[in-house]
Amino acid sequence: MKLKFIYSEVFFDSLNKYKKVNRTWEEVVKLGRMFEQKYAKKINKIIDLIPIILNQEWKNEIIEVYIVDWLGPSFSHPLTLKVREDFLLMLTILTHELIHHFKIDKPKGLEREKKINDYTELIFNKLGIDVKEQIKIMQEFSEKRFLKPNQK
Repeated sequence: MKLKFIYSEVFFDSLNKYKKVNRTWEEVVKLGRMFEQKYAKKINKIIDLIPIILNQEWKNEIIEVYIVDWLGPSFSHPLTLKVREDFLLMLTILTHELIHHFKIDKPKGLEREKKINDYTELIFNKLGIDVKEQIKIMQEFSEKRFLKPNQK
């Protein structure tokens, strides 16, 4: 399986039609290309590890990854990765979103997100990369999304 990184100014403009981000399209492309260059080898290792860890095969030969910035989160379908200054967080989120392409035996919600984060952390442990802080940030994203304000 391979990833194809897509830079679509039309998609970027559509996501930012009503609420604009501070980054320009040119900044998005620059950050995205820097991320790709920095982590190309690690991304290939992650792509190889995910099906081993999950004991499942990839369903697609190519997954397109749209590189954007917008006020919302990254998401898995279509895989849309929000640029960030923290490239390790971007890589951790990319891994998380790739795992969403597999069947996880949990209903949509906080429990499934936690399980996916556990798999994500396991993959990075196998690579010898500490992502505890990034996982903590992602868990906070999930809690904001799935918990009601009085449940926190």
